[in-house]
Amino acid sequence: GAGRASPWGSPPPPAPPPAAPSRPVGAEDREALLIVRAMIAAARADGALDAEERAAIAGQLDRAGLEAEARELVLAEFANPAPLEALAAEIGDPVLAAQVYAACVLAVGEPSPGERAWLDALARRTGLGAATVAAIEGRLAAEAGRG
Repeated sequence: GAGRASPWGSPPPPAPPPAAPSRPVGAEDREALLIVRAMIAAARADGALDAEERAAIAGQLDRAGLEAEARELVLAEFANPAPLEALAAEIGDPVLAAQVYAACVLAVGEPSPGERAWLDALARRTGLGAATVAAIEGRLAAEAGRG
C-alpha cells in the first residue's frame, strides 16, 4: 500500500497530534497559512499569476493540510493578495521569515522585476540579511538543479 513504509525504507513521518474538532486556526495552521498567503502575494507582485506559480501554491496548500476554512481564506487571497506590510507584521521570528522567503522564491520561480522587488522588500522587512537570502536562494537553486 502507498501509506505503509517498508521496514528497510525511510522511517514514516511522526503522526500529527489529534486535532480537536472545530478548533480555531492553530499556530501551525497559521504559519502554514501565512506561508501560502505570502506565496500568493509574491507571485502576484507582477500583476499576474501563471500556471507554474499556481501549481507551486496548490502544492504548498496540499502539504499544509489546511482545514476547509483556511483554504477558503487562501482562495480569497488569490483575488486580493495580502499587502507585504501585513504579511511581514505576522512574521515574528527569523526562522519563519526564512521559511516564508524560501516558499516565495519557490512560488515565483524565475522572478520578474516586480517579484524581485517584492522579495527584496520582504527580506528587508523581516530582517533577513543579504547573506541569509543568498544562502536560501543558493540552496533552492541547487535543489532545483538536482531534478
